[in-house]
Amino acid sequence: MERHETAAGAPTATGGTGMGRTAGAGLSAVPARPDAAAADRSAAVAAAATALADRFAAADPAAADLLVATAFGAYGARHLGGAPRQAEPAPGTSWWHGPTVHHSTSPLFRPLGYRRIRREAPAAAPARPTGGGRHRKPERPAAAGDRSAGTELRTAARLLMARPLVTADGPHGAALPLIRRHAEDLAERFATLLGYRLTLGPDHARLHKAPLPGRGLPGLDPAGYAALARALADPAVPAPAAVRALLDDWRPPADLAADLLTAPPLPAVGPEVAVRRLLAETPVVLLDDLAPAERAHLLAAAPAETERFADFLGLTAEIRAEGVALLDPADELTDLALPGPGTLAQAALLLAERLVEELRPADAATAPPAVLVPDALIDGTLGDITDDYGMSAGWDAGYLADLAAFRRDALDLLHRMGLAAPAGRNWLLRAPAARYAPRATTEPAAGSGRHSRPAAVPAPAAPASAVVGAVSR
Repeated sequence: MERHETAAGAPTATGGTGMGRTAGAGLSAVPARPDAAAADRSAAVAAAATALADRFAAADPAAADLLVATAFGAYGARHLGGAPRQAEPAPGTSWWHGPTVHHSTSPLFRPLGYRRIRREAPAAAPARPTGGGRHRKPERPAAAGDRSAGTELRTAARLLMARPLVTADGPHGAALPLIRRHAEDLAERFATLLGYRLTLGPDHARLHKAPLPGRGLPGLDPAGYAALARALADPAVPAPAAVRALLDDWRPPADLAADLLTAPPLPAVGPEVAVRRLLAETPVVLLDDLAPAERAHLLAAAPAETERFADFLGLTAEIRAEGVALLDPADELTDLALPGPGTLAQAALLLAERLVEELRPADAATAPPAVLVPDALIDGTLGDITDDYGMSAGWDAGYLADLAAFRRDALDLLHRMGLAAPAGRNWLLRAPAARYAPRATTEPAAGSGRHSRPAAVPAPAAPASAVVGAVSR
């Protein structure tokens, strides 16, 4: 599987912030330069843009995506949607057999003749008490001012995680005063927790993020990245429509363009910060994907780490035997939505549900973090889903006419959400996919005998098909 890059960190740069005080650790400013130095500055920006554009043009798509994430860090956080209503299970519970995000609903949204497969699963664990420990000190009620400041700080931090580039003329320009008001606290928290650097200019705020594979800018290829670098240095340079659309969204002032093209890279960090970045930016973190030191840290410190993110970003955690996923209760802090509207999101959710029902390991004690998916099973399952829902759910006609493209893009979405992974020419279904499937139960399926009549299947939980029906109506 892909290994993430661990190049990042936060320098303790210090500079004027335009707020009448010195910047704290991790906060730097783009100072106004005298007119006499403007020409030299423009020349430096143009040279940096040319060098970066040349690197983009010579890179393959994957390398270009990683380079643009390194240079700009403009990707948003990504998290799975939905949270189980069941009690949090006992430590060590697998995603394969843990609580799911499905809720009770009518079985009318299931395809005709579809019968749920039931497999052996452990009994539900009792809920763990919270906040009632013998040695826990009573919490001091927060003053109204403390609550207000904490809410503002979290709002600003969540915005920067979702939109690392905030410009005065951009769609979130109204939030710039809020970011400036809490700039020192934001810079300190981001530097300590994630090793990120916050830059403030006269007309922008930028959160310098570290590179992650596959987090390039949507709609752009290496040539598009090269055109973007040149257009940042000189807006008059002709650029493709996709680049112009991105610049229209960013509305980059000159100080941001210089920041993007000339800011120093983030230095390397240790395993603790590397793990936190994965928790904050990616849907799931599986222990098997981590380096030994990172795995040891997550195993030892998962509860403490997730508490930090709950306090700073309002994220909740699923801690399972295979790893950890941070979730946003508001289902907002993500650049991709799953569950979500649209053909691909609906089909991917249904595909994950049915593959889990076919391949879920029966033995919870020995369940692996991922299982190999037979190639024919993917094709057959997607064909069944298309027959059952394609027309009635109003799915994209292009996908219904091109199942090869449908398969490619649905699997790609599951991959980007951490629920599936390529393995050569095959695919692996990862344990977190089971959170979207009906929970495994110990009861045998009614009417499943060779001579028995099919019985109506009860609906203890809504399958992904319910999401499709609800969105389509």
